[in-house]
Amino acid sequence: MAIYAVGDIQGCYKPLKTLLKQVSFDPNKDVLWCAGDMVNRGPDSLKVLRYLKSLGDACVCVLGNHDIQLLAYYAGGKSFSGDTLDEVVKAKDADELIAWLRHQPLLHHDKDLDWAMVHAGLSPLWSLKKAKKQARKVEKVLQSNGWGEFCKSLQNKDFPTQDPQDKTKRLLFNTAVLTRTRFCSDEGVFDWQQKTEDAKDEHVQAWFEHEDAKWKQAGKKAGKKKTCIVFGHWAAKGLVANHPDVLGLDTGCVWGGALTLAKLGHGKVEKIISV
Repeated sequence: MAIYAVGDIQGCYKPLKTLLKQVSFDPNKDVLWCAGDMVNRGPDSLKVLRYLKSLGDACVCVLGNHDIQLLAYYAGGKSFSGDTLDEVVKAKDADELIAWLRHQPLLHHDKDLDWAMVHAGLSPLWSLKKAKKQARKVEKVLQSNGWGEFCKSLQNKDFPTQDPQDKTKRLLFNTAVLTRTRFCSDEGVFDWQQKTEDAKDEHVQAWFEHEDAKWKQAGKKAGKKKTCIVFGHWAAKGLVANHPDVLGLDTGCVWGGALTLAKLGHGKVEKIISV
């Protein structure tokens, strides 16, 4: 069995199928991890969703900000410039696809493989255990009857820059961390505005560069193998393949770049290919 992780697909169905053909992906024995943003901005979001859903247990997806935008739009929320989601919400199987999508996690962890996956990032103040707990709180809301209103509230993009005391605002914060993170301080203060490759503010840096981040330390203290994190979301940063703690796979296919697939081994990357 092989486990492959792919970056932000964003409706780029043909490149996805080309990549999977190149590695002879077999859903009867292989598993595909999708690092979020399966839909939007690209031409074939409906085909992508139908295909990933059809893979069943051979596909593991985490939700990204564009996937949540689809949920919000389907629930009666706003459409933004550049969105390409109408085909999905008008599809005859839209109800089934939306139900499937909102039951996907925000964080996936394979202990045996020593890999975890999120769409965007983690707080330096979170251990992996805490990150999973925070993700589950959001997942519980997305799977409840109040999922639509919650997703629409995320469209305001008025996210706290650090962990608030208020429970409702904390849900917004947790969702933003997992689906929108790029830069933050080592005290866990987030900059939601910068989308560049490198920080313009000396007080913040890439979320995975903080040496004392708790999600890096837990394994070391317990004498266990460290868990590496695969993520997407950051097209401006591009491929992050030589970092000891993370693997970044958003290489901007929908923006004219490439779609990138990685074969994951136990705590390591065995192969990377792009189309």
